[in-house]
Amino acid sequence: MPRLIEIILFLTPFVAFAAWRLWFPSPLPPPGLIYGLAVFVGLMLAALLWTSHLDAEDGHQAYVPAVMQNGRIIEGHPAASP
Repeated sequence: MPRLIEIILFLTPFVAFAAWRLWFPSPLPPPGLIYGLAVFVGLMLAALLWTSHLDAEDGHQAYVPAVMQNGRIIEGHPAASP
């Protein structure tokens, strides 16, 4: 659900601009600019979806935080499954 909210917040300005252009029409920019922006938005959404799967851990797995033992820092890590 939080990812859906992020996507909606990202797309809101584009939808508002499109609505404004429909209600108050004026000469359109060159088609190359429109296609370029469409490709850019598509690439940004693809990158958002791709990065959401990078280093994804099980959300229900416990996490052991970093600790200091004998003057050395032991990094945090997912807890071992029983």
